[in-house]
Amino acid sequence: MSKSKATLLVIIFFFLGVLIDRAFLYYEIGEKNKVLLKEQESIKKDYEMLIERFEKLEEDLQFRIMMDSLIPDSINIYDSSIIDE
Repeated sequence: MSKSKATLLVIIFFFLGVLIDRAFLYYEIGEKNKVLLKEQESIKKDYEMLIERFEKLEEDLQFRIMMDSLIPDSINIYDSSIIDE
């Protein structure tokens, strides 16, 4: 085998090795991305649950504020009826 053919084979095998190395690297990156996407979905669900809880608490707080504003009014009305008598 001539020197040029041997050199050409070495270059071909080198590039083949580089391609195989890149293929494994991209495969590993893809697997890591799948795991990260699953974790991201889990975190997204947790945040959605927290947002729902916050909205419920906010509604409850608004209801309590409304009830607190009604109760003193009714007490004042009751007190004024006692004074009138």
